[in-house]
Amino acid sequence: MEILKKIYRFIASMKFAIILLIVVALACMVGSFVPQGEMFDIYRDAYSERTAAFILAFHLDDVFHSWWFLALTGLLCLSVLLCNITRVGALIRETKNAASPEHAQKSTSQVVAEHVADPESVFRRLRYPHPVRTTVDGKELLFAYRNRLGFWGAWICHIGIILIVLGYALGQMTLFSATVYGTPGQTKPIEGTNLSVTIDGFRVERNETGFVEQYVSALTVTDADTGKTQSGTASVNHPAVLDGMKFYQTSTGYAARVTIAEDGVQFESADLCVGEELTISFLPGLSLYLNDYEPDHNGSPAYHVLFFLQGQHMETGKNYFAPGGVIELGSYTITFSEPLDYTLLRVKKDSFAWLVLIGAVLTTLGLFFALYVVPETVWAVREEDGAWTLNGKSRKLAPLFSEQFERAVNGRKEAKE
Repeated sequence: MEILKKIYRFIASMKFAIILLIVVALACMVGSFVPQGEMFDIYRDAYSERTAAFILAFHLDDVFHSWWFLALTGLLCLSVLLCNITRVGALIRETKNAASPEHAQKSTSQVVAEHVADPESVFRRLRYPHPVRTTVDGKELLFAYRNRLGFWGAWICHIGIILIVLGYALGQMTLFSATVYGTPGQTKPIEGTNLSVTIDGFRVERNETGFVEQYVSALTVTDADTGKTQSGTASVNHPAVLDGMKFYQTSTGYAARVTIAEDGVQFESADLCVGEELTISFLPGLSLYLNDYEPDHNGSPAYHVLFFLQGQHMETGKNYFAPGGVIELGSYTITFSEPLDYTLLRVKKDSFAWLVLIGAVLTTLGLFFALYVVPETVWAVREEDGAWTLNGKSRKLAPLFSEQFERAVNGRKEAKE
């Protein structure tokens, strides 16, 4: 039992919580410096084969979803929670004692003023207009207090931190994330859901000098099961919230309208974004890949197109085609129209964002209470000669409180003179 008590005291200690906080911060630094979500070959080329193996073995390629990072954050939450539980009893006693004239009479004052003839005027100057008049140990006593909530500032702040860390950890464990991109008019499925998003429109807003100020996508989300639709607009730093998911305007790029015709008769058309592949239906195994669009290739715009046969790259001798350019394959023609702007959207759903928000509010309130709501107690005791001895104490900011106390007392003397 003694060993368990020692373990509990160590986990509930501020020292252990600070150690964990430092370790979590170092882990976050690793997650910032090491590229996340890459393949072994990428790490091997960037570092070395041994380092790449180490990164993958310890999940440094996905730090914020790794079991050890989630375990650290969970242990940090537990440590701070136990610290708070341990402090509850002492805080309740402090809060009760702050409102007790008997406890004030037995406590040590920070400031004292003797032979005060009119203590009530001093109370008023200290913004205590109605002090309690009572008797303690046979002596008449005037008593006032304020800001007892300040005792709980750090405690509330710690609860907020726990909720932030817990909400982040749970959010990372259950986070849904997907990428959708396309041109206006296209409807794309959101992988892993029964939803699809239609890109109703996309525009690039520029200022008078031609500098891009904003990218804006008009979207409609459809639930395949219920047929329910929701529409909204996503722009940079202003995501659209549709069907419980957030749609972030992430990037943009170029796309081409690819038209396939046979003997001059069009039978297929598709918008192909840079990075997408199109299977040629009339020639099984043949596909084309839109690798890039270069607005100024050798003085004029051009599409960079790669051809693949049965998954193997084909050397065709010509890979750049101007907008309006035609690829002839027997009686078939493939035409690339003028470039289109496509929108790239990041779709996310964090089921525990509300918990992080509550934690942030509590942390802010806790800091406010801890820094600006300072518990103070003032009391005056009538001595045997009829004069009063004025006492005061403040939990924090003792020099400022002493200055205010002395100013109030001096105000009484100045008024008397």
